[in-house]
Amino acid sequence: MMEMTQEPGGQQNGQRQDAQQGQQQEQYRSQVQQPLNSQQSQEQGPFQDQTQSQRQSLQDFVWQENALLDQGRFDEWYELFAQDGLYWIPGESGQESPEGRMSIALENRMLMRLRIDRLSHHRAFSLQPGVRGLRVIQHPRLQSDQPDEDGCYTVRTNLIYSEYQKQKTEVLPATASYRLRAVGQAWEIVEKRVDLLSVDGYLPTIQLFI
Repeated sequence: MMEMTQEPGGQQNGQRQDAQQGQQQEQYRSQVQQPLNSQQSQEQGPFQDQTQSQRQSLQDFVWQENALLDQGRFDEWYELFAQDGLYWIPGESGQESPEGRMSIALENRMLMRLRIDRLSHHRAFSLQPGVRGLRVIQHPRLQSDQPDEDGCYTVRTNLIYSEYQKQKTEVLPATASYRLRAVGQAWEIVEKRVDLLSVDGYLPTIQLFI
C-alpha cells in the first residue's frame, strides 16, 4: 500500500497523487490483460517478480524432466514424482479420467519402479540391443498463475517423441500435461499425462517413458 504524505500546496500534492494512482491502475490493467505466457510481458513490482520467477521455475522443471529422460537417467526421473504420483497415457482422445476406461499406461510409483528395474535388467531380451529415446518439446505453458484446489499447477507442452531400436525409429507426436506441487523449494510431479496424437490409430510398442 502506498503511504500518503502531506506537502505544502495541498491541491498540487493531491493532483500529483491522483496522477500516480491513475498510472498504477493503468499499469495494472495492462498487466492482467496480457497472456500468461507472453514473452513481451513487462511485469513490475515484487508480486509480479515473484509470479514470473515461479512461472520460470515451473517451466525449467519441465525442461529438466525431459532432459533426464533423454539421457536415460530414469532413477533420477523417478524421484521427481510425489508419493501419490501417476504416469498416465490415456487410451482415448479427450479422455477425462482413467477410471473405468482403457489406458495405454497407468503407473504409480511402484509400477514405474518395476519398469525402470526392467530397463536395466540383463534378461530383458526385448530391450536388446538397447533402446534410446529423444524428445523435441515446445516452450512449456503454465495454464494459470494460481494453483488448483489440490495445490497443483498445470504446465503443458507439445512434443515429438522418437524411440530408436534395431535401426528402426518410431515417431510419436503428443501433448504432455504436468500437475506439479511445491515441496520445500522444489516441485514434485503429482501427475504426468501424455496424450498421443495417434491414440486411436496404429501404435508401436513403446519401451521407454515418453
